[in-house]
Amino acid sequence: MDTSEDILQKARLMLKEEIGRLQQELEVLKKREEQLDKILGTPGPAAGRKRISSAIIEILEKSPYPLSTREIVERFKSTGIPQRAKNPYNSIQALLHHLKKSNPPKVVQDPITRKWSLSPKAHQPQEN
Repeated sequence: MDTSEDILQKARLMLKEEIGRLQQELEVLKKREEQLDKILGTPGPAAGRKRISSAIIEILEKSPYPLSTREIVERFKSTGIPQRAKNPYNSIQALLHHLKKSNPPKVVQDPITRKWSLSPKAHQPQEN
């Protein structure tokens, strides 16, 4: 007779195997979706994330002066790129901080004015 600990370990192992199988199945489905997106010429979900950060970088490139988060949000809204976030301000603020922490940083924030600008390091060619 199995002890309750043995039963729990067997159940855990079964769950891990099931998770592994489902992850493999998910990868297959993602590849199929990518193929369909290519055939249809539509961007996939990953492209949507890229477009938002690219649009923010573009907004900062075009601006002759640093922008506040609120100004970036307003300019982003005018791009027409759909955003599913319920609070676009918080979403863009988080994305700006992510871009600030990337290596090399793509954006910088002035510690006094709290305004954002494109990082000078973002335009330097990377050395191999």
